[in-house]
Amino acid sequence: MGASTLLLTGNIDTIAQMSCNPAIGGQAKGQIVREIDALGGEMAINTDVTGIQFRLLNESKGPAVQSPRAQCDKKAYQFRLKHTLELQSNLMVFQATVSGLIFKAGKVVGCRTNLDIDFLAHTVVITTGTFLRGLMHVGQNKNEGGRLGDFSAKTLSASLMEAGIELQRLKTGTPPRVLGRSIDFSGLQEQKGDLEPTLFAFHDTRPPEDLFHVEQTGEQRLGWKPGSHQISCWMTHTTPLSEKIVRDNLHKSAMYSGEIKGIGPRYCPSIEDKFVRFADKPRHLLFLEPEGRNTNEYYINGLSTSLPFDVQLDLVHSIPGLERAQLLRPAYAVEYDFAPPTQMHLSLESRKVENLFLAGQINGTSGYEEAAAQGLVAGVNAVMKVRGQAPLTIARHEAYIGVLIDDLVTKGTTEPYRMFTSRAEHRLLFNHGSAEYRLFEHAKQHNLLSHRRIQNISRKIERTHFWVTYLESTKTQGGLWAEALRRNKDRSPLPAELLAESKEIREEVLYRVIYRGYLEREDRQIEKLKDVEKIRIPADLDYSAIAGLRRESAIKLQQFRPENLGQASRISGVNPADISILMVRIAANHRREPHP
Repeated sequence: MGASTLLLTGNIDTIAQMSCNPAIGGQAKGQIVREIDALGGEMAINTDVTGIQFRLLNESKGPAVQSPRAQCDKKAYQFRLKHTLELQSNLMVFQATVSGLIFKAGKVVGCRTNLDIDFLAHTVVITTGTFLRGLMHVGQNKNEGGRLGDFSAKTLSASLMEAGIELQRLKTGTPPRVLGRSIDFSGLQEQKGDLEPTLFAFHDTRPPEDLFHVEQTGEQRLGWKPGSHQISCWMTHTTPLSEKIVRDNLHKSAMYSGEIKGIGPRYCPSIEDKFVRFADKPRHLLFLEPEGRNTNEYYINGLSTSLPFDVQLDLVHSIPGLERAQLLRPAYAVEYDFAPPTQMHLSLESRKVENLFLAGQINGTSGYEEAAAQGLVAGVNAVMKVRGQAPLTIARHEAYIGVLIDDLVTKGTTEPYRMFTSRAEHRLLFNHGSAEYRLFEHAKQHNLLSHRRIQNISRKIERTHFWVTYLESTKTQGGLWAEALRRNKDRSPLPAELLAESKEIREEVLYRVIYRGYLEREDRQIEKLKDVEKIRIPADLDYSAIAGLRRESAIKLQQFRPENLGQASRISGVNPADISILMVRIAANHRREPHP
């Protein structure tokens, strides 16, 4: 966007370090990564060229819920992204720990660092991950830090609270890592990558030199041909002995002993949680995932725990294939501060402090993908704020990113928030291949993509519209092409000229034609809801003074301060009758306002 930007980080060498699983994507998360790519973000391209295994989840189901996932080379992902930042024009990267913010007249104007160097700025974006007063637990053992081997941001929390921002505690965890040569793979089920990998970046609209070559400097970035030389993962499971070890030692777990006060992720539970909450399950699946091409380290997906190290050893050795496994790093839980996200506007700007934006786990989310999406939106809006222009807001019907941010701001969260397809009421519109179509106007308006890519996407949209119209209006044997396709969902036959188009155009055309009835129903529903989304609520509206509004609703509305009627309608405890009363009050206010 051409804005002069500073990135402050406590350790330059761990920029883009994958603290947990070195995987990108998954259910709904894969769609988010494609949306990030459509808005000019780096996550998708970085994943493609450092990926070591690619799988399309839900392949047997409809295209709307199919989600790409990739296992990455942990160090290659990190090194390439650090290099990309170093080569980015208008961006200065500097190593220092932010110790506090600088405020003036209720606005943030910069930050202080541990080096006694102050940096002044028009806008500030905070992305603290799990480092905000981060505390790691292995049984009763505690160490300060946002992840193993790294630091804890201990003083920034006080600065945020001083500004009136409420903070609470959350918890997440990570499994042990084991040495690959100590694993017995002979009895395990192999999971290979897809023969035809589904990539994350839109390679059909970007120039090929985007992959490795940096035109301005001639430098070569790390990476390899996307989808090449994939590495297998392996499936194993817990045993009755595993369950006995966990149950006998629950009192030693940091989470069950009361050592941890923060709430953990419901959808990525620890092994202790799995055995307690799902006692009817005879066993739990685990996945052994390689951490990279040039390391023998494996990640045990599904074995997150905060049990003491000696118990972890026994637990790992109770699992088929891991009887003699050597642990390289222990599992641990980490507690950290977060700011309940109802304290933000849809732009991700703080309601309490002007010019301050928050993104990622500080807003109560979990996952690299959710964090990257917020960082992108917060970054764009930090620039728009400086320029005095309207913020980028992505609607719920446009993208999973819109659902994510609206959920956070409107509903808040008391546990680490994770995106699922079920959270999006218009998910039929969110097939992963359509992200460039859905977000094109936002990318174009905010100058987030190169001129060449904008042109390529524009042509792609034109060709897609042409072919949808053609199939819906041109006859073949037995009727229109579109009718034949809806009867014959194996997608044959097709006009020869359509077969000559790119795979991306063909797939989007077929999705729109075959599922036309469902998509039109979604569009009608969106049209019905458009009016309430457009009705703005005055920022200073006193809900307690509105006659007929239920007290519970007034309290909730006063707390969340929705920006429009659509948001208000999604707040738990606010019913349609309350919305009708609000609509009447807003209309009355509008009639009383003087007009030029």
